[in-house]
Amino acid sequence: MGSMSKILQVAKRELGRFRTRFSGRSQPVVLALIVISLIVSYFVAQQGLVIGKGIYTIGISPDGPAIGDMRFNVLSLDREAGQKMLRDGSIDLYMDGETALTRSDDRSQYAAGALRQYLENAETTLLIEQYDINRSFPLRVEVGYLYATATPAPTPTGVASIAPTAAPSNDTGAAVKAQIEELKNGGSTRFKAEFVSENEVLIPSLMTSSVPLAQVVLAFLYIVPVLFMGIFFNSSFMEEKTNRKLNVLMSAPLAPLDIIAGKMLPYISFSLALVIVITLALAGDLLLALAIFLPIILFIFAIYLMVALVYRTFKDQTFFSMAAMTFVIGYLVLPALFTGINDVSYISPLTLAVQMYRGESFSMAQYALSTAPMYLVFGVAMFVGVRIFNEEYLLGFGPLYRKLADAIYLAIDQNHLYVSIGFISLLMIPAVFMVQMIIAILSLMIPVSLPTMVYMAILLVLCVIVEEVAKSVGIATLLENKKVSSTKTLLILAACSAVGFFIGEKVLLYLSLSVVSNIMLLEAIGSAGLLIIPLIAHFIFTSIVCLLTQKMGTKYYPLAIMAGSLVHFLYNFFILAQEMGMV
Repeated sequence: MGSMSKILQVAKRELGRFRTRFSGRSQPVVLALIVISLIVSYFVAQQGLVIGKGIYTIGISPDGPAIGDMRFNVLSLDREAGQKMLRDGSIDLYMDGETALTRSDDRSQYAAGALRQYLENAETTLLIEQYDINRSFPLRVEVGYLYATATPAPTPTGVASIAPTAAPSNDTGAAVKAQIEELKNGGSTRFKAEFVSENEVLIPSLMTSSVPLAQVVLAFLYIVPVLFMGIFFNSSFMEEKTNRKLNVLMSAPLAPLDIIAGKMLPYISFSLALVIVITLALAGDLLLALAIFLPIILFIFAIYLMVALVYRTFKDQTFFSMAAMTFVIGYLVLPALFTGINDVSYISPLTLAVQMYRGESFSMAQYALSTAPMYLVFGVAMFVGVRIFNEEYLLGFGPLYRKLADAIYLAIDQNHLYVSIGFISLLMIPAVFMVQMIIAILSLMIPVSLPTMVYMAILLVLCVIVEEVAKSVGIATLLENKKVSSTKTLLILAACSAVGFFIGEKVLLYLSLSVVSNIMLLEAIGSAGLLIIPLIAHFIFTSIVCLLTQKMGTKYYPLAIMAGSLVHFLYNFFILAQEMGMV
């Protein structure tokens, strides 16, 4: 209770600083940016994202059809006025009853083509509403390309040779499937067989776009004000750190957690309030929206917290904040573009938001896969932030790798090295998982002309390097600070790191494979069907890196990573080849 009161005191102080910093001329600018994002969100939700809205102006006679396509700016005109405006170019097309009148220029012809497409879709939709399409006569058209045969020579007897006509088969479906199988196994390569379920009805002209761009834009507009709040939090933290006002708080009877949580609380509260306002304005599901966007908010603030703690100057802070946010936005938006196309999209919570605005449901496993890594990253950031929250670290200079290494070293409990190293490896799992899933989604997005095995090998190399760094970096910092002297202790630490990483990897792997199926890269990375062998393999790979680092010195740690990653790659590549049926 006392800790909560201290957090609220720091939050009250931060709220007062926020009002002071954004008073006068800056306050209207901030409010205007937030209001603009809310207005854009509302209009996207109401009208959708339409490219070329109102691009054509057409006239409709009083007895003409109703046009509800936003590409058309519709004017109600009588015949005389409509024909006159069509001739002088004021309108692109005129519908006189059911007859479309056009000019010969390209613009008028494009308008006619777009209108024809709209009317055909409207007619098909009307037929579906009036008639039960599932009870209509099923008609399937299969197209196969056959090579032409030579014309037979005339029959010398003068009697035409007529082959008997085969009776129609009662089992048309079986015959069609047999022909398809024959073509797939040895027939023409220009034929591609695709199957749908027996109860599925596909009408290509009515199929929606595979990319839910409007819903993704709408979901991302939730993120825009949250990013502003994160920037305000980050700049406030940096200002107090550079002006040494943070030292006053650190000298007060406040724990590091009280200071960090107190400074963060007002901005997180504002972010949640904005999510509530946007959801209510769009008539969305409030509880569902909060459940989806809360982990995103925490994740963004975790990134900004680490940037503020690691860097001392505004120049470095600005650069790395932008770099981190580019990664975060890519992680959130790119997978969401595959909503309904590939289950790998569930690595992003924005996929859940897209489904929410589509009126679709999702399972708890899908929610857990999307949000659990973000909750975990926030927890890790708070844990590391508390451990490194001291004047020497916060006000010290150094390159990025040096500051990160110091942060990991400070996060290790020197009195319980074995448990702490295993715990650090376990905490690395969310970040490793996110990076590997980004690699997996990029493997689906980026078209390449490389052979499949070569391309998968490149992706696998990137994944194993990330894993080896995560498992060994804590031990490397202990070697650098002379906390490990014997090889026996080093191997025990490698075993603890392997166990911690193995536990976290298996939990997230089984969770991801329960949602994301048929991703061979993920199965190869985690050796999905194996248990004890991957644990032993992790120990061997980590031991290779740590022993080489001990032998050559931490200066050659990157070289040790390459050696361990090479062995790890060969192991995973063998599993990948098995998954692809090449071994």
